Amino acid sequence: MIESISNDAGFNEKCLRLSNLSGPGLMPKTACAQYPGTHCSFRAVAGSLTLIKNAYALLLGPAICLYNAKLSMSVRSLTSDPRPNNLLFLEYTQDDVIFGFRNRVMQTILEIDRIYHPELLFVVTTCLQEIVGEDFEATIDEIRSIVKAKLLVIHTENFTSEEATPGIENLFSSFFDLMQPETVVPKSVNILGLWTYHARETELALLLKSKGVEVRNAIPSFCTPSDLAGATGAQMNIVLDQYALPLAKKMRECFSTDYIYCRKPYHPDSIEIWYRDLAGALDIDLSEEIRRMKTESLEMMARARSLLSGRSCALTWNTGRTFDLARLLSEIGIKIDVILAQTILPDDQEDIRKLLSMGVDPWIFRGDNSLQTEALLCRLKPDIFVGGQDPQSLARLGIEPCSISLSHSMFGFGCCKEVLSRLCRRAPGIEALMYKEDLISQGAV
Repeated sequence: MIESISNDAGFNEKCLRLSNLSGPGLMPKTACAQYPGTHCSFRAVAGSLTLIKNAYALLLGPAICLYNAKLSMSVRSLTSDPRPNNLLFLEYTQDDVIFGFRNRVMQTILEIDRIYHPELLFVVTTCLQEIVGEDFEATIDEIRSIVKAKLLVIHTENFTSEEATPGIENLFSSFFDLMQPETVVPKSVNILGLWTYHARETELALLLKSKGVEVRNAIPSFCTPSDLAGATGAQMNIVLDQYALPLAKKMRECFSTDYIYCRKPYHPDSIEIWYRDLAGALDIDLSEEIRRMKTESLEMMARARSLLSGRSCALTWNTGRTFDLARLLSEIGIKIDVILAQTILPDDQEDIRKLLSMGVDPWIFRGDNSLQTEALLCRLKPDIFVGGQDPQSLARLGIEPCSISLSHSMFGFGCCKEVLSRLCRRAPGIEALMYKEDLISQGAV
């Protein structure tokens, strides 16, 4: 069944073997229509700004863009990671395209400053205003002196890119404008690229604290404008994802703040190396903690292997090193049929080489069109889908969902154990849902 894809003209140019990837870059499009999800800069930035305390964000855009941003926050309010509702919306209409948006934006900013009294106000653009050519920096500069809030403009012109990276990088880079020179505190760090409301309770933060390392900021995880202003007092930046690299580089250039870049791993061997690199950079000893937690993770891997060996899966893109996650799944005996990925990063290459050396050569497919993804899954028929996908859609295909969303805000061996734990237990109610969908497909309902 899997090999037949390579002979299918519809998928021939869209679905590649891992071994046939030419290098880093975007995967081929599967269709022109794309779900407005993680690849949309505006939507990704809107979801991130809710983490900044004492701040509001004014989102400028057409109704559909504002609706998608609001929908994301409404859905999140139902999860275990609810965030403050600090998003304000100003619709960009056809009249604004013709006559300009400047006056409405200025009046709205003044009204927000008067009513909400934010310490910081982000002004976020969408593609449409950028295409029209509105000069928001000039508008902001004109009223900056009469507004009490600090004002930052974030551009999310997604028509220049097929992914969210530029907008999120712009978000991180905007934080630099708040920073001021500070006296450096020895054995103190900023963690850049930590996206959770419980940042200081993560395994990484607690381990550092136990060794006398002060976590000054977890950016953008519920930090305040004042926190960001004093971020230059840290001895080092720990950069957990690629989006925060431009900010780390600017801080090193202007404030001599050194940084270490270490994307989140999943496999116990990779986590051990990750922690040892951090320990070396900070001159601390984590040997005993690493030994104990790695032993626990390996024991969980053995239990997972006894339950899951021989099953197949589709794996969607996750935070951190997805190909390292694929290695973890492969080593507990799960056969990886396909990895849904949009962009292959340069630092993915080492993880890809390790997978190929193990004889693991899955299909790679760009999963940002739900109809194309469903068609592919219908052909492959994996046992499990690891990541975020509509459970009802998977149930129709007889595929068991395995959501590992809680692991997105976890780091270290705790993240590895969370993934293994989720794999070993079935999603609640999935048997009933799959049975119902099977009955419907047979015309019994």
